[in-house]
Parts: sequence; C-alpha cells; structure tokens
Amino acid sequence: MASDDSIETWDHGNRDYVLTGSKQVTLQQANRFLATKQPAQAAPLFARLAEVLADEDHPRHAANLHAQAAQAFADSHNEAAALRQARAALNLFLEYQMDQRTPVFYANITHKLNAQGMPGAAVALAQEFGAKLPQPAPVTPPAGLTARLPTSCPQCGAPLRSNEAHWVDDTTIECAYCGGLIRPAD
Repeated sequence: MASDDSIETWDHGNRDYVLTGSKQVTLQQANRFLATKQPAQAAPLFARLAEVLADEDHPRHAANLHAQAAQAFADSHNEAAALRQARAALNLFLEYQMDQRTPVFYANITHKLNAQGMPGAAVALAQEFGAKLPQPAPVTPPAGLTARLPTSCPQCGAPLRSNEAHWVDDTTIECAYCGGLIRPAD
C-alpha cells in the first residue's frame, strides 16, 4: 500500500484535485484490471472510489468514476450494476453541467449496453435521460493529430487508444477512464 505522500493530480478545467494514498492505489489497481481485461475486478473498485469522492464533496470526479464503473460492469455483464452506475454518473453530469462529458458518456454507455446484450438497460437510460441530453456535434480531428496522442492518460495513467479516442473539440480528447482532457503533443 502506498503512503499518503504518493499523489496523483487530476486537472479538469483548472479544478485540480489531488488523489492521495489508498485512493490513488485503488485507481491504479482498477486501471490495471481494465488493461488486463478484468472488468469484473475493476468495476467495484471504481464504484467504491466514486462513493468516497462523492462523500468528500468531489462530485465531478465521482461522476467520472461512476461512468468508469458503469462501463466496467457492462463489460462484465452485470446489467443491474451497470445501470445503477450509469444513472449515478448521468445524474451528476447533468447536475454539475458537465455538458461536454454528458452526451459522450450517454452515447458510449448505451452503445456498450446494447453491444453486451443488455438492451433493456439501454432502453431504461434512453427513457430516463434521452430527452434531457444535448446531442453532441461529431468532431473530426485534423489529419495527423491522432498520431501525436500520448499512449497513456497523464492524469490517471489509463491506456489511450487513438481508434477509441473521444474528441470533445478539434484539438482535445477526453480520457474514457477519468474524464481528463488531453491535447496531443506538439
């Protein structure tokens, strides 16, 4: 277990938050589970960490962790938990006006739920949230920009794959794991 002097900083639009000690270890462990295709082990870690950060009044970070938990639960075919975590993420995204993140996550999770054979959960989210969400405009990055993406997120260390990058504007991607905004290297 790491000591509390080991830190990870998340920078979300000038809202730095320092992830310390056991929380950082938990996040790293969850990301390792995802990287080794063990979503069933990662999902409850993300969910617990989301609850801790919500209790510590860091709702934006909690929302992103709920989103990660939802994705991991969906990948592990736990429909009820995926739906519960997706609802928690979407409610926080809407409450805290995370307008760039909300429609991207909604599209990704409903697609994943359908792809994983959970259309009932996707329909439930559509009925509950579909009309509340703005539709994102598709973003196409300039040619050659994807080649300059880092291989891992500088905020959480999660792997980044250019073919899975979620572009929020023409120069910025969003980490699918922590929601951090990343610009390709110059």
